[in-house]
Amino acid sequence: MPKFPSKEWLDEAVRLTNADPECAIAGKGWKGDFGAIIEAEKGKLDTSFVVHVEPGDCDIKRARVLSDPDDLEELEPVYLARAPYSVWKQLLLGTLDPVEAVLKRASPCGGTCSPSSNACATRASRTASSPR
Repeated sequence: MPKFPSKEWLDEAVRLTNADPECAIAGKGWKGDFGAIIEAEKGKLDTSFVVHVEPGDCDIKRARVLSDPDDLEELEPVYLARAPYSVWKQLLLGTLDPVEAVLKRASPCGGTCSPSSNACATRASRTASSPR
């Protein structure tokens, strides 16, 4: 399994999402790009990991790693999630509920999130991931 976070992990998460028929149904009508910032944490992640995702027709058309959070902010994605590495790790392991994370302000989220799309993306990310 690819190491989280990495370009290889992102590629595998996209592959699994695009191959899952339930994700195609959940993603129908998804409009707007998505950005995620996995913030660096001392002793856990040396530098922030930044991802930009563009939807296709019921799939992910393009996903890329950006070199800096400022690069993502310049793109002004419709949806943006930002949290420290440890919060993302808990989300992917299923030990922290995404809604709970937002309510506790552990994971600030911008835009309007669709629960079915989030569940699908979370499932694919968990499958692709082996957080350390």
